[in-house]
Amino acid sequence: MELVDGSKGRHVLEELFAQARSGTGRAALVVGTPGMGKTTLIHHVRRHARALGAVVLSAVASRAERSLPMGVIDQLTVAAGGLPATGGAGTPHTDGEPAGHREAVGHGQAAGHGQAAGHGQAAGHGQAAGHGQASAVHRFQALAQRLAEHQPLVVTVDDVHEIDAPSLESLLYLVRRVASTPVLVVLAERSPAPHAASALTAEFVRTPHCELLHLAGLSPAGAVSELAVRLGEEAARAAAPRWLHASGGSPLLLRALLQDRDAAAAAPHGPAGRDDAAPEAGPEAAVAPVAGDAWELAVRYLLGQLDDDTLRTARGLAVLGDTAPPGDLERLLGLPVGAATRALATLDALGLTANGRYRLDRTRTTALADMAPEERAVLHHRAARFLYEDGDTSGEVARHLVAGGPLAESWALSVLRDSAAQALRDNAPDWAITCLRVAKDACPDPESAASVRSELAQAEWEVDPGSVRRHLEALLDAHRHGRLDQRQSIRLIGYLLWHGRPAEADALFAALDGAEEELLEESLARLETMRVWFAHAYPALGARYRHSAALEEMALGRSVGAVDPQADGALVLYTLMAEGPTGRVLQTAERLLQGVLLHDPPVAPAVAALATFMHAAQLDRAAEWCDQLVRSAERRAPTVRAFLAAASAAVESRLGNADVARRRADEALTLLPPASWGIAIGVPLAAKVLACTAQGDTEAAAECFRMPVPEAMFQTLPGLHYLQARGRYHLSVRRYHAALGDFHACRDLMAAWRLDVSTALSWRAYAAEALIALDSPAQARELLAEELTRQSTANRWMREESLRVLEQLGADASSDRPLPGRRSGPRAGEELSKAEGRVALLASQGYTNREIAEKLFVTASTVEQHLTRAYQKLGVRGRAGLPAALAGRTAPGA
Repeated sequence: MELVDGSKGRHVLEELFAQARSGTGRAALVVGTPGMGKTTLIHHVRRHARALGAVVLSAVASRAERSLPMGVIDQLTVAAGGLPATGGAGTPHTDGEPAGHREAVGHGQAAGHGQAAGHGQAAGHGQAAGHGQASAVHRFQALAQRLAEHQPLVVTVDDVHEIDAPSLESLLYLVRRVASTPVLVVLAERSPAPHAASALTAEFVRTPHCELLHLAGLSPAGAVSELAVRLGEEAARAAAPRWLHASGGSPLLLRALLQDRDAAAAAPHGPAGRDDAAPEAGPEAAVAPVAGDAWELAVRYLLGQLDDDTLRTARGLAVLGDTAPPGDLERLLGLPVGAATRALATLDALGLTANGRYRLDRTRTTALADMAPEERAVLHHRAARFLYEDGDTSGEVARHLVAGGPLAESWALSVLRDSAAQALRDNAPDWAITCLRVAKDACPDPESAASVRSELAQAEWEVDPGSVRRHLEALLDAHRHGRLDQRQSIRLIGYLLWHGRPAEADALFAALDGAEEELLEESLARLETMRVWFAHAYPALGARYRHSAALEEMALGRSVGAVDPQADGALVLYTLMAEGPTGRVLQTAERLLQGVLLHDPPVAPAVAALATFMHAAQLDRAAEWCDQLVRSAERRAPTVRAFLAAASAAVESRLGNADVARRRADEALTLLPPASWGIAIGVPLAAKVLACTAQGDTEAAAECFRMPVPEAMFQTLPGLHYLQARGRYHLSVRRYHAALGDFHACRDLMAAWRLDVSTALSWRAYAAEALIALDSPAQARELLAEELTRQSTANRWMREESLRVLEQLGADASSDRPLPGRRSGPRAGEELSKAEGRVALLASQGYTNREIAEKLFVTASTVEQHLTRAYQKLGVRGRAGLPAALAGRTAPGA
């Protein structure tokens, strides 16, 4: 037996035909697993022989006709122009014969001789039938000898493993007698497994003038030859190893990949994606194998050729995943020992797998898709149970449970919930959501269903807080019936506050207040934390929670660290509300941010610390922390990234860094759609409005006000941000009465809520600007005096805003009330600071803000701030004016 690939097989068959043509008859049996090119070799030898003047008789055996005696011989006889040998129903397979003629012959056989033969067998004339078949064998032998008298004869039969027994006997009779005649007989037989032997194989091994060719996969040279037709010689040589590996050397699979490549190239937008055979980079990337529809059809064909055990093994491997040991497959499928090993060897030989691992993921998904859904679910559940019983902790148990669908067993529910909890810790909320949705459908009782729903809401919150809205009614009902644990009820309060339902949140507070003695210590801390956030976000409705004996005690003795950042954030916020932005509070906020930054910082504590810096008018420090937090959250869930981007936008917009502020606000509103922001929508919208207004893009600013906002937002701090930004937008478009109305609304709400003024919510300077435009300079001057008095020590940023507006009053403006000492903001001619000088010099040399930030070890927002001040002091409008302006003066630190 000779092991050959398609290329060498063609050469061998051509040589055998040459010998037959010279008078030395030969026979060849081509054996191979499906897809290795047996039929291709048959077609090749037919074309080759016909081109050299030979008579060619061809037939194809069929499983459907295996019970029809002499069916294949009938095909060959009719192809030779004679009558059917026994009247079998086989249709002749001829080269170049009109289809209508072939159909007419086949119909005649079915209507006449085929029925007669069948009737004779049914009547019990077995001896007569046997005599008839023997006679037919001799007639076919005589026909072959007669055809070979004047020119060589080639007889080919494909799929001979499906042949009927009498036809096989006739062919073997011919094979044994071809040695002295110009006849070549070529049979092609499918091997069910590598190196499997059959009776026909044994016959060809022992007969001297017979050749046994075992088809193997493509050689490297064969792969290059196949690829070169489409890719060219050079590209084919470079790409061949990858294509050969992807196809497993199967000509069928390689050609399927080439068809998919052609289809992808012809598509309007090129390939839609790459399978795992595609390279990450390299010059051959343009010719990387991509498994598509043609590949899937080829795989389905190969799967259809498998015996039952091998097909079940292929599906079991698809379920269990790569590198499943044979023992696990046999256990999963109930196969006898050794069956999976043999099946895996067959799959390797077909080119579908390599060492028991699917070469391409598209093959695995095709094997799965070929299964009935019920069968697939059973296998996944069985695999999950086996792995669970074996103590698997890799997460595969949950993956099988998800793939199999709901399984109402307690262990399965526990695995899914544990996997979801771990996924949330690993910043993989999408997988947590998937696990919990399956778990929810498998819950056996209302208690577990309510608990899983709460966990699902928590996971969905990480991706989109808006999705939690659909769970609120069910969770409220579960709370009323005592089906939520303490932590879940407290978490529900947060959802209600976010979505503008403070009255229902307050009712939950009241219910939990009455059960404080039953709450665990951890739950008590969480409840106290939620009270602080209620008081901060809803200053009027949450006013009674502005004072807490527990938090006051904590504030006196607790050292902020990273052990419980949620409680630390609440402590910082509580102290800020109680004391204002004192030095002690700022130091605590700084320690909090330092502690949480390396531990995937929870948003709430980070926002609490940033709020402290904003209240203290330390906007530069807040901006630096925002930059670090945004960078550290690049791989976090969308909700976290959106919150931090919005906080950064709020800070940058008040620093005057309009480009950064607008970019961060857009990022926040892209990560979470406006409808998902709840009452917090006021923060990113306000930041974007301020940025757009500063850029002179009033249409984009106006577009922000067309977005719907919750009515409850105007009872919250984000609502104040929104009102202040809207007032400043009205100022920019000279709607002074509307602007004044918004600023007075800020005034009234802050007075009613007893809020101290802060940088983020200051309104007097802007109201004064509106009053100046409305010809009320005295009122404007009084507001500015009040603002400057309040901000005389702490708020440098707001002081400079107030002084800027004060300059609009002019020297003639009079007031009986003295103004605090004036210190103007940046003015033309004023000396640059060292930091401003360094930044301006680098900018004049063409460095970008990011490059300057890297050189000076500061944030990009700090660079933008220094540049803005440098422009004002130098009297230039932008970078283009820096070189000339700096040439006439010395920049400190340059």
